[in-house]
Amino acid sequence: MDNSKNFQIEIAKINPTVFWGSVIICLIFYAPMAIFQTEAQAIVNKLMTGITRSLDWMWLLACTAGFVFMVWIAVSRYGNVKLGGKEDKPEFSMFTWLAMLFFGGVGSSLVYWACLEPIWYLWYPPFGLEAFSAEAAGWSLAYGIFHWGFTPYALYGVAALAFSYSYHVRKKPYLYPSYACRGVLGKAVDGWIGKAIDIFVIVGLVGGVGTALGVNIPMYSAIAADYLNVPDTMGLKILFAVLLTSIFGYSAYKGLYSGIAKLSEICAKGIFALVVFILIAGPTFFSLSLYTENLGNLFNNVFKMNLYTDPIGKSGFPQDWTVFYWAWWIAWAMYMGLFIARISKGRTIRQVVSAVMVVGTAACSVFYLTFGSYVVDLKLNKGVPMDEILANMGGPAVVVEVLNRLPLAVVIIPIFLVLMLIFQATSFDSNAYTMAMIGCYRIQDRQEPPKWSRFFWAVMLLFVAIALMLVGGLKVVQLSSVLTSVPVLFILIILTISLVKWLKEDFGGTPEENMLVLEGVVEDNDTVESFEKDSTIKA
Repeated sequence: MDNSKNFQIEIAKINPTVFWGSVIICLIFYAPMAIFQTEAQAIVNKLMTGITRSLDWMWLLACTAGFVFMVWIAVSRYGNVKLGGKEDKPEFSMFTWLAMLFFGGVGSSLVYWACLEPIWYLWYPPFGLEAFSAEAAGWSLAYGIFHWGFTPYALYGVAALAFSYSYHVRKKPYLYPSYACRGVLGKAVDGWIGKAIDIFVIVGLVGGVGTALGVNIPMYSAIAADYLNVPDTMGLKILFAVLLTSIFGYSAYKGLYSGIAKLSEICAKGIFALVVFILIAGPTFFSLSLYTENLGNLFNNVFKMNLYTDPIGKSGFPQDWTVFYWAWWIAWAMYMGLFIARISKGRTIRQVVSAVMVVGTAACSVFYLTFGSYVVDLKLNKGVPMDEILANMGGPAVVVEVLNRLPLAVVIIPIFLVLMLIFQATSFDSNAYTMAMIGCYRIQDRQEPPKWSRFFWAVMLLFVAIALMLVGGLKVVQLSSVLTSVPVLFILIILTISLVKWLKEDFGGTPEENMLVLEGVVEDNDTVESFEKDSTIKA
């Protein structure tokens, strides 16, 4: 339900240090990497090798610990803690809330990888299996669902709970990463350390989102060029970049209630109809059978997959896929955690964990059930050389091949393209909105960042994507955005410790004492005079 008519939206004040500091560092950091991408490639590749291979154990252990922590907090007595005051009610209906949770966290990249990953896992399967064998097919969907499932969504959840608790329970209107670290770092977040954390998160988000735009826009242009029988030129790519930015820029400009919520609802209904059509029109019973077998392998081996490093065989499979994915998700965890916190007032910790981990995983798995199994059927049952198409023509050509083989393709392809643009926009408008929030002094209830700042970050993302496509520097900045996840991993650890500390302080006493906390009688002892002072400064 759209609640925008029931109250007056107020505009928060910009924090110039964080906002302009982020802009300057983005230009200093990303522009040279795009311009001098050949020179940067060798350095970044060495760093990437060190991160994914030498530190594979760190990524896998840390992310598995995050998964275990989220399960524990959901089933513990803390799971009943309400993210808000006693009288606080959810701002959004269950459908709208779940739609924003899912579509805010993924974009059309999910469709892209749901088509590509099964081919790779058939071609180069894990655990030393034979390529294109029946055993490899049993893992062709499992690993994709795993990479878009419980463990990465747990990383979103850790950040979301820490931010939600600080914002909705402790009633601190500072919806940015540094303040949620206060439980560990204390007053240090009041100074340059806090501002540095916030600036760093924004810089990492610009790189991550710009890279994703640079990957998905070629997919849109390839689909349109094939459908219209025109050359897939750089001009066509830029046209789609501008179109996409216009959609999510307008949505971010309109704000949380009138823009993002509405777009998420529309996207949810359209995507649901599309996947149902593909499931029915495709090899339905084969898809369901393959999906069931892969789910069995996933659930029977979830901890093996979480901790698989292959140090003797040295296949590189876990490093190239799982470690890379975990680093990529961590780079996005701050953004999604802040966004989930903003929309989850009135929900319990258990509801947030369940929605993020269970609903998110289930929704992502549906794309592997439909698109992924369709690709496997084309390769193994229909004899279509999907691996050769991938090797010779690239990922966008694989998606084009899948769409062209659908029944009623002439009708479905335009609908698919429109839905993918909206799908991507729902993710990136949330991102632009979140970066704008981080750049404000504080976000009180019923407040939003200035409209111009939301649109500014949308335009910044457009420039990054176009620049990367023009110079061919996608790979460099993609790797650089993964590098930014190293410090974010440690920020997530700090957030986890802060959350547990606050929960023990507020809900570690008798039921009567806990009720005082819920009613707002007991306040935390944080000293926030500097934040209060900052919030009065005019932007």
